[in-house]
Amino acid sequence: WLKPCWLKFGSSPKGVTLASGGSPATQPPAMSSMIKSIWDYRLNIDKEFQGWILMFATVTAAFLACLPCYCAGLSFAPARRFAGWLSQRLPSFYVFISIFNFVFLLLVSQWMPDWSFGLYIIVMLKTVATTLKHILDCATSIAIIVAFCIAVTFKDRIAQLLGFDHKTIFRFKVRDCLSCFGTTRFRPIQLSVWKVEDLKSADPFLANNVFVEFFLGYNEKVTTRVHNNAGSSCTLKEHLQLNFDEDDEEEILHIFVRNQKVLGTSELARQEVSAESLKKMVRNARAYGDQMRWTDEFF
Repeated sequence: WLKPCWLKFGSSPKGVTLASGGSPATQPPAMSSMIKSIWDYRLNIDKEFQGWILMFATVTAAFLACLPCYCAGLSFAPARRFAGWLSQRLPSFYVFISIFNFVFLLLVSQWMPDWSFGLYIIVMLKTVATTLKHILDCATSIAIIVAFCIAVTFKDRIAQLLGFDHKTIFRFKVRDCLSCFGTTRFRPIQLSVWKVEDLKSADPFLANNVFVEFFLGYNEKVTTRVHNNAGSSCTLKEHLQLNFDEDDEEEILHIFVRNQKVLGTSELARQEVSAESLKKMVRNARAYGDQMRWTDEFF
Protein backbone atom coordinates (compact mmCIF):
# COMPACT_ATOMS: atom_id res chain seq x y z
CA TRP A 1 0.00 0.00 0.00
CA LEU A 2 1.23 3.45 -0.89
CA LYS A 3 0.73 6.39 1.42
CA PRO A 4 -0.03 9.96 0.28
CA CYS A 5 3.11 11.98 -0.26
CA TRP A 6 4.10 15.48 -1.60
CA LEU A 7 6.35 15.84 -4.63
CA LYS A 8 8.06 19.01 -5.95
CA PHE A 9 8.22 19.87 -9.63
CA GLY A 10 10.49 22.73 -10.59
CA SER A 11 10.51 25.72 -8.27
CA SER A 12 6.82 25.82 -7.34
CA PRO A 13 5.38 23.02 -5.14
CA LYS A 14 2.18 21.38 -6.24
CA GLY A 15 0.29 18.74 -4.35
CA VAL A 16 -0.26 15.37 -5.97
CA THR A 17 -2.14 12.66 -4.17
CA LEU A 18 -1.34 9.11 -5.14
CA ALA A 19 -4.29 6.80 -4.87
CA SER A 20 -4.05 3.14 -4.03
CA GLY A 21 -3.97 2.28 -7.72
CA GLY A 22 -1.07 4.59 -8.35
CA SER A 23 -2.95 7.12 -10.62
CA PRO A 24 -2.83 10.80 -9.59
CA ALA A 25 -6.09 12.75 -8.90
CA THR A 26 -5.78 16.14 -10.76
CA GLN A 27 -7.18 19.54 -9.55
CA PRO A 28 -10.28 21.24 -11.17
CA PRO A 29 -9.55 23.14 -14.39
CA ALA A 30 -8.51 26.83 -14.17
CA MET A 31 -11.66 28.01 -15.97
CA SER A 32 -13.92 26.36 -13.39
CA SER A 33 -12.02 27.92 -10.53
CA MET A 34 -12.21 31.37 -12.17
CA ILE A 35 -15.98 31.05 -12.70
CA LYS A 36 -16.41 29.91 -9.12
CA SER A 37 -14.39 32.87 -7.82
CA ILE A 38 -16.53 35.30 -9.87
CA TRP A 39 -19.76 33.67 -8.68
CA ASP A 40 -18.68 33.66 -5.03
CA TYR A 41 -17.51 37.29 -5.07
CA ARG A 42 -19.43 39.65 -2.75
CA LEU A 43 -19.32 43.44 -2.34
CA ASN A 44 -18.83 44.53 1.25
CA ILE A 45 -21.18 47.55 1.25
CA ASP A 46 -24.28 48.64 3.13
CA LYS A 47 -27.67 47.28 2.12
CA GLU A 48 -28.90 50.76 1.14
CA PHE A 49 -26.12 51.18 -1.41
CA GLN A 50 -26.79 47.71 -2.77
CA GLY A 51 -30.28 48.83 -3.80
CA TRP A 52 -28.90 51.91 -5.55
CA ILE A 53 -26.37 49.78 -7.46
CA LEU A 54 -29.13 47.44 -8.63
CA MET A 55 -31.25 50.40 -9.70
CA PHE A 56 -28.43 51.89 -11.81
CA ALA A 57 -27.72 48.45 -13.26
CA THR A 58 -31.39 48.16 -14.30
CA VAL A 59 -31.28 51.62 -15.94
CA THR A 60 -28.07 50.66 -17.75
CA ALA A 61 -29.66 47.46 -19.07
CA ALA A 62 -32.69 49.43 -20.31
CA PHE A 63 -30.39 51.98 -21.98
CA LEU A 64 -28.47 49.23 -23.78
CA ALA A 65 -31.78 47.83 -25.08
CA CYS A 66 -32.60 51.28 -26.52
CA LEU A 67 -29.12 51.82 -27.97
CA PRO A 68 -30.19 51.81 -31.69
CA CYS A 69 -32.80 54.54 -31.07
CA TYR A 70 -30.34 56.61 -29.01
CA CYS A 71 -27.57 56.43 -31.62
CA ALA A 72 -30.00 57.29 -34.44
CA GLY A 73 -30.92 60.55 -32.69
CA LEU A 74 -27.33 61.76 -32.24
CA SER A 75 -25.76 64.38 -34.48
CA PHE A 76 -22.48 62.42 -34.48
CA ALA A 77 -22.22 60.86 -37.96
CA PRO A 78 -20.46 57.59 -36.89
CA ALA A 79 -23.20 57.03 -34.28
CA ARG A 80 -25.90 57.36 -36.94
CA ARG A 81 -24.02 54.98 -39.22
CA PHE A 82 -23.74 52.51 -36.33
CA ALA A 83 -27.50 52.85 -35.74
CA GLY A 84 -28.13 52.16 -39.43
CA TRP A 85 -25.90 49.08 -39.23
CA LEU A 86 -27.80 47.85 -36.16
CA SER A 87 -31.20 48.49 -37.78
CA GLN A 88 -30.33 45.89 -40.42
CA ARG A 89 -29.56 43.34 -37.69
CA LEU A 90 -32.16 44.10 -35.04
CA PRO A 91 -33.20 40.45 -34.30
CA SER A 92 -29.57 39.43 -33.73
CA PHE A 93 -28.89 42.57 -31.70
CA TYR A 94 -31.84 42.02 -29.36
CA VAL A 95 -30.96 38.33 -28.87
CA PHE A 96 -27.40 39.31 -27.95
CA ILE A 97 -28.39 42.26 -25.75
CA SER A 98 -31.03 40.15 -23.95
CA ILE A 99 -28.44 37.50 -23.08
CA PHE A 100 -25.92 40.19 -22.09
CA ASN A 101 -28.44 42.01 -19.86
CA PHE A 102 -29.50 38.74 -18.24
CA VAL A 103 -25.92 37.77 -17.38
CA PHE A 104 -25.11 41.35 -16.31
CA LEU A 105 -28.08 41.65 -13.92
CA LEU A 106 -27.55 38.09 -12.67
CA LEU A 107 -23.95 38.83 -11.69
CA VAL A 108 -24.71 42.23 -10.15
CA SER A 109 -27.53 40.82 -8.02
CA GLN A 110 -25.33 37.84 -7.07
CA TRP A 111 -22.51 40.13 -5.93
CA MET A 112 -24.81 41.93 -3.49
CA PRO A 113 -24.56 40.21 -0.07
CA ASP A 114 -28.22 40.83 0.83
CA TRP A 115 -29.69 40.12 -2.62
CA SER A 116 -30.20 37.27 -5.02
CA PHE A 117 -31.40 37.17 -8.59
CA GLY A 118 -34.72 35.63 -7.54
CA LEU A 119 -35.28 38.38 -4.95
CA TYR A 120 -34.38 41.01 -7.58
CA ILE A 121 -37.02 39.62 -9.99
CA ILE A 122 -39.67 39.60 -7.23
CA VAL A 123 -38.88 43.22 -6.27
CA MET A 124 -39.01 44.32 -9.93
CA LEU A 125 -42.41 42.66 -10.44
CA LYS A 126 -43.78 44.27 -7.29
CA THR A 127 -42.44 47.67 -8.42
CA VAL A 128 -44.07 47.36 -11.82
CA ALA A 129 -47.39 46.25 -10.27
CA THR A 130 -47.34 49.15 -7.77
CA THR A 131 -46.49 51.65 -10.52
CA LEU A 132 -49.31 50.43 -12.75
CA LYS A 133 -51.73 50.61 -9.83
CA HIS A 134 -50.83 54.23 -9.11
CA ILE A 135 -51.00 55.08 -12.82
CA LEU A 136 -54.52 53.67 -13.03
CA ASP A 137 -55.53 55.61 -9.92
CA CYS A 138 -54.20 58.83 -11.47
CA ALA A 139 -55.24 58.06 -15.07
CA THR A 140 -57.58 61.05 -15.32
CA SER A 141 -54.98 63.51 -14.04
CA ILE A 142 -52.29 62.03 -16.26
CA ALA A 143 -54.56 62.27 -19.31
CA ILE A 144 -55.25 65.95 -18.56
CA ILE A 145 -51.53 66.70 -18.16
CA VAL A 146 -50.66 64.85 -21.37
CA ALA A 147 -53.43 66.63 -23.28
CA PHE A 148 -52.20 70.00 -21.96
CA CYS A 149 -48.61 69.24 -23.00
CA ILE A 150 -49.75 68.19 -26.48
CA ALA A 151 -51.86 71.33 -26.82
CA VAL A 152 -48.95 73.57 -25.82
CA THR A 153 -46.44 71.74 -28.02
CA PHE A 154 -48.62 71.67 -31.13
CA LYS A 155 -50.60 74.85 -30.50
CA ASP A 156 -49.61 76.34 -33.86
CA ARG A 157 -50.68 73.22 -35.77
CA ILE A 158 -53.94 72.98 -33.85
CA ALA A 159 -54.70 76.66 -34.44
CA GLN A 160 -53.97 76.23 -38.14
CA LEU A 161 -56.25 73.20 -38.28
CA LEU A 162 -59.06 75.18 -36.62
CA GLY A 163 -58.49 78.11 -38.95
CA PHE A 164 -57.48 80.86 -36.50
CA ASP A 165 -53.69 80.50 -36.46
CA HIS A 166 -53.39 84.05 -37.82
CA LYS A 167 -55.56 85.66 -35.15
CA THR A 168 -54.22 87.08 -31.89
CA ILE A 169 -56.64 86.07 -29.13
CA PHE A 170 -54.63 87.30 -26.11
CA ARG A 171 -52.69 90.49 -26.69
CA PHE A 172 -50.22 89.76 -23.93
CA LYS A 173 -46.76 88.24 -23.70
CA VAL A 174 -44.26 87.81 -20.87
CA ARG A 175 -41.95 90.34 -22.51
CA ASP A 176 -44.70 92.95 -22.08
CA CYS A 177 -44.07 92.78 -18.31
CA LEU A 178 -40.35 93.39 -18.85
CA SER A 179 -41.11 96.57 -20.80
CA CYS A 180 -43.75 97.71 -18.25
CA PHE A 181 -46.44 97.37 -20.92
CA GLY A 182 -44.88 100.21 -22.88
CA THR A 183 -45.46 100.67 -26.61
CA THR A 184 -42.20 102.39 -27.45
CA ARG A 185 -40.79 99.16 -28.90
CA PHE A 186 -43.28 99.30 -31.77
CA ARG A 187 -42.51 101.23 -34.93
CA PRO A 188 -44.80 101.91 -37.87
CA ILE A 189 -44.16 100.17 -41.17
CA GLN A 190 -45.93 100.57 -44.49
CA LEU A 191 -46.93 97.63 -46.65
CA SER A 192 -47.13 98.30 -50.37
CA VAL A 193 -49.32 95.81 -52.23
CA TRP A 194 -48.74 95.85 -55.96
CA LYS A 195 -50.57 92.92 -57.53
CA VAL A 196 -51.63 89.29 -57.21
CA GLU A 197 -51.41 86.75 -60.01
CA ASP A 198 -52.28 83.15 -60.90
CA LEU A 199 -55.24 82.94 -58.55
CA LYS A 200 -57.52 79.94 -58.60
CA SER A 201 -61.20 80.37 -59.37
CA ALA A 202 -63.42 80.32 -56.30
CA ASP A 203 -66.56 79.86 -58.42
CA PRO A 204 -66.54 78.37 -61.93
CA PHE A 205 -69.45 80.63 -62.95
CA LEU A 206 -68.30 83.92 -61.39
CA ALA A 207 -65.14 86.02 -61.47
CA ASN A 208 -63.18 86.51 -58.29
CA ASN A 209 -63.84 89.61 -56.17
CA VAL A 210 -60.32 89.95 -54.80
CA PHE A 211 -59.04 91.65 -51.66
CA VAL A 212 -56.00 91.02 -49.43
CA GLU A 213 -55.94 90.68 -45.63
CA PHE A 214 -52.94 91.20 -43.33
CA PHE A 215 -52.49 89.99 -39.74
CA LEU A 216 -49.42 90.93 -37.69
CA GLY A 217 -49.02 90.60 -33.92
CA TYR A 218 -51.18 92.94 -31.85
CA ASN A 219 -52.48 94.81 -34.90
CA GLU A 220 -56.08 94.62 -35.92
CA LYS A 221 -56.81 93.06 -39.28
CA VAL A 222 -56.09 95.38 -42.22
CA THR A 223 -57.39 94.80 -45.74
CA THR A 224 -57.25 96.31 -49.17
CA ARG A 225 -60.42 97.35 -50.92
CA VAL A 226 -62.37 94.72 -52.85
CA HIS A 227 -61.57 94.57 -56.56
CA ASN A 228 -64.69 93.24 -58.22
CA ASN A 229 -64.55 90.87 -61.18
CA ALA A 230 -60.78 90.68 -60.95
CA GLY A 231 -60.52 87.08 -62.12
CA SER A 232 -57.20 85.25 -61.78
CA SER A 233 -55.04 88.38 -61.42
CA CYS A 234 -55.46 91.83 -59.99
CA THR A 235 -53.43 95.04 -59.77
CA LEU A 236 -53.95 96.57 -56.32
CA LYS A 237 -51.40 99.39 -55.81
CA GLU A 238 -52.34 100.12 -52.22
CA HIS A 239 -50.46 101.12 -49.06
CA LEU A 240 -51.27 99.78 -45.59
CA GLN A 241 -49.68 100.65 -42.25
CA LEU A 242 -48.99 98.40 -39.28
CA ASN A 243 -47.08 98.49 -35.99
CA PHE A 244 -44.04 96.22 -35.95
CA ASP A 245 -41.79 95.07 -33.07
CA GLU A 246 -38.40 94.26 -34.56
CA ASP A 247 -37.21 92.47 -31.41
CA ASP A 248 -40.10 89.99 -31.32
CA GLU A 249 -38.93 86.93 -33.24
CA GLU A 250 -42.28 85.16 -32.85
CA GLU A 251 -44.30 87.67 -34.87
CA ILE A 252 -45.41 86.36 -38.25
CA LEU A 253 -47.04 88.40 -40.98
CA HIS A 254 -50.01 86.40 -42.31
CA ILE A 255 -51.19 87.38 -45.79
CA PHE A 256 -54.50 86.09 -47.18
CA VAL A 257 -55.88 86.66 -50.65
CA ARG A 258 -59.64 86.26 -50.42
CA ASN A 259 -62.69 86.27 -52.63
CA GLN A 260 -65.75 88.19 -51.45
CA LYS A 261 -68.99 86.27 -51.88
CA VAL A 262 -72.62 87.10 -51.27
CA LEU A 263 -72.31 85.43 -47.88
CA GLY A 264 -68.86 85.43 -46.33
CA THR A 265 -65.53 84.99 -48.07
CA SER A 266 -63.35 82.19 -49.41
CA GLU A 267 -59.58 81.84 -49.37
CA LEU A 268 -57.72 81.98 -52.68
CA ALA A 269 -54.13 82.01 -51.42
CA ARG A 270 -52.09 82.55 -48.29
CA GLN A 271 -48.50 83.32 -47.36
CA GLU A 272 -46.54 83.68 -44.12
CA VAL A 273 -43.58 86.03 -43.67
CA SER A 274 -41.35 85.41 -40.65
CA ALA A 275 -40.10 88.20 -38.42
CA GLU A 276 -36.57 87.82 -39.75
CA SER A 277 -37.71 88.06 -43.37
CA LEU A 278 -39.90 91.05 -42.55
CA LYS A 279 -36.97 92.84 -40.91
CA LYS A 280 -34.87 92.29 -44.05
CA MET A 281 -37.67 93.73 -46.18
CA VAL A 282 -37.87 96.79 -43.91
CA ARG A 283 -34.09 97.32 -44.13
CA ASN A 284 -34.17 97.04 -47.91
CA ALA A 285 -37.05 99.52 -48.11
CA ARG A 286 -35.02 102.09 -46.16
CA ALA A 287 -32.45 102.12 -48.94
CA TYR A 288 -35.10 103.15 -51.47
CA GLY A 289 -36.47 105.97 -49.33
CA ASP A 290 -39.30 107.80 -51.08
CA GLN A 291 -38.24 106.59 -54.51
CA MET A 292 -40.48 103.51 -54.50
CA ARG A 293 -42.06 102.71 -57.85
CA TRP A 294 -44.61 100.09 -58.93
CA THR A 295 -42.01 98.03 -60.82
CA ASP A 296 -40.30 94.68 -60.40
CA GLU A 297 -37.17 96.44 -59.14
CA PHE A 298 -38.89 97.38 -55.86
CA PHE A 299 -40.79 94.10 -55.26
